[in-house]
Amino acid sequence: MMNLLKLVKYDWKRNAGFMLVLGALFVLVEAGLTVYGGIKKLDNEFVYVLSFVFYLAVTIMVCVTTCRTYEHNLRFFNRRLLPLPGLYTILSPLVLGFGGLAVIGVIGVLHLLAMGMVWDNGILMISDVLGERGFWSMLVSCTMFIVVIFLSITVAKLFIGKKGVWIGIALFFVVQLVFDWLENLLFPNMAVSTDQFFESVSVRVSDSANATIHVQATVTNFWGPIIFETAAIVAMICIMNYLINRRIQTGG
Repeated sequence: MMNLLKLVKYDWKRNAGFMLVLGALFVLVEAGLTVYGGIKKLDNEFVYVLSFVFYLAVTIMVCVTTCRTYEHNLRFFNRRLLPLPGLYTILSPLVLGFGGLAVIGVIGVLHLLAMGMVWDNGILMISDVLGERGFWSMLVSCTMFIVVIFLSITVAKLFIGKKGVWIGIALFFVVQLVFDWLENLLFPNMAVSTDQFFESVSVRVSDSANATIHVQATVTNFWGPIIFETAAIVAMICIMNYLINRRIQTGG
């Protein structure tokens, strides 16, 4: 476990400059948007939507950094420059990515509190978001998406040249299609995909003097898809660990 934490620390040091600059710009943009919206009395819904776009953008950047970190670690592991178990090569970028998402979440909570102080109404309740099953379904689905990318990168590294790149890209789409087909087959009435989640979101504004925005997302089938996707994540991690260790043993 200590070696895993050391690898996470190493990954953080290598990405710290970019992550800190990205985080600083993100905070400045969101703070400027909130203050400007309060001064100019912009529509609350417009500010919420624009803020969400920025949160989505920075989340995508964190996910891209996570995948690049895994590719870097995998390349150096294959060169035997990282004398660590293959599993740590997989888990370290995931831990770093979850850490980045946790920081974004904390910023989001503070941002909502700041919005409540800038505006006298329209306070979005973070408890409504965290308390909804759709939020956690999306989190697991996003994790699965990243792990599928990891698997594609791992398989691509088994081949030399551009052939590996094309095989990795093809594998990514094949795995995505297979999992989507299986989920639709096993859970035909599920509502856990990203588009279904936002389609199921309803917004309710209280009638009090300081109106509060309550967000509710209806997920009709929660545990089945969550268990399926979690099992798929574990299975893919085991496959990647096997491929990494096998490549080292065969001198690939």
